[in-house]
Amino acid sequence: MKKIILLLTGCLAAAVFASQDAEATKVYDEAYKAYQAGSYYKAANLFEDARILAKSPTIKANSLRAQVGAWRMCEMPYREYKAIEALLTGYPEFANFKELVTREYEIGTAYYKGKREPAYWHLRWIPWLTDDNKCAEIYTQALKRAPFSPQAPSARLRLAHFLDERGKSRESIEQLRAIVKDYPDSREYRYALLALANGLFIQAERGDGDGRYVNEARDALELYRRKYPDSSEMEWVTRHLAVCKDIQAQRYYDMACYYDRNGKQDAARRYLAIVLRDYPDSLSAPQAEKMLLTLDSTFIPGDFVPEPDARLPRLRAYEIPAEAPRVLITPGRGKNHYLVPVPDYSHSKDQTQETKK
Repeated sequence: MKKIILLLTGCLAAAVFASQDAEATKVYDEAYKAYQAGSYYKAANLFEDARILAKSPTIKANSLRAQVGAWRMCEMPYREYKAIEALLTGYPEFANFKELVTREYEIGTAYYKGKREPAYWHLRWIPWLTDDNKCAEIYTQALKRAPFSPQAPSARLRLAHFLDERGKSRESIEQLRAIVKDYPDSREYRYALLALANGLFIQAERGDGDGRYVNEARDALELYRRKYPDSSEMEWVTRHLAVCKDIQAQRYYDMACYYDRNGKQDAARRYLAIVLRDYPDSLSAPQAEKMLLTLDSTFIPGDFVPEPDARLPRLRAYEIPAEAPRVLITPGRGKNHYLVPVPDYSHSKDQTQETKK
């Protein structure tokens, strides 16, 4: 009896599924006709209805594949991306993985370059009524799916720039680290290495308790200097290397001052010796030498150390030419009763009119 009930239940379920698949096929055909007629938005929504109605994985996958094309014809890149993700996640055996992930990279790049999806389809003619920038979401997902795609290095570099512009410095640095680590032969490697050094340097300036950021920034700058000695950025690299040494030396000097205040002169002398040994050309070296002379009577200062190079670029300043004052009436001259000068605005009016012309 149980076998008969199970058999009848299975037959009933198969009949229901067959009926749903037939209905889904009917909706799919209607969507296809709308697509052929150029009604892409209507077709995309009908393909979605067909996918929901269908029980067959084949019909569902075909509906998603058709929906990807319809959203692309509508120029709705984010909805196209979501359909691609649904296809890759739910029905990977029916998907062309390489082609679809490449398309995800293309959509991310389009968003990075300014492409936006209309917030409302029927109001798409309003240029400023658009959806948010989905660049980070799309690039992140594409990089998860194909981290070593040919498009991956440029996508990571753009994603790092996108995140940095929005104040997400640490996330940006992680993307730059990934480029330096995983794509050493890429065209983007050089720019990522320089941007990584700059990002780490900024983090070190904001506060670097254990010196991790400044040490990593110094390593990145040293690596860049070895790899690209003839680059146009070498002056910038040299100056920032000097500032990195200043930050490291200042950290050791501050620790020496801390131990000196707490009566631990031996520890203070050790940190001062590190400043003078490893960072003799830093801005903290003269202070460290002076302090060590007071703490250690046996210390003999070294040779004369020249003044360190300027940390900021040398900019040539030009004095702004003095403009002759235009005064109509000077107080106290003649028989006038003016206490303040009366400026002559006629010249400014003539100049404003000339500017308008």
